[in-house]
Amino acid sequence: MSLCGSSKREHCMKCESVAMLNYVMVKPGCDTEVFVECATCGAFVARYTLTTYTSEDPYRSYLRLMRKKRSDSGAATRQAGQKFVTEVWEGYRQAKDLVADSEEVDHLEEILDRTE
Repeated sequence: MSLCGSSKREHCMKCESVAMLNYVMVKPGCDTEVFVECATCGAFVARYTLTTYTSEDPYRSYLRLMRKKRSDSGAATRQAGQKFVTEVWEGYRQAKDLVADSEEVDHLEEILDRTE
């Protein structure tokens, strides 16, 4: 497998811990926000706005996404679901492999600026 892109674990700016707590804020009609807190020192680390959410059960997440779309056939939906699940697990493995191979040292905001 070829590793491309970059990957980084979230680090606390105060204590450098990678142990994080996520607080997910869901409000009707608003984007879902995730507030990240350091589990070690309690410092605020980051806020993310989600466009999609995939759980440890990617196929269930895919079905939730598909409720909002129409599909031509059940077979096409099943194939797209299988592809979605495969891509989620491959992306997860690749992110972990990139961190193990050469974790980014720049702050996440700097990495995001480079890729926009």
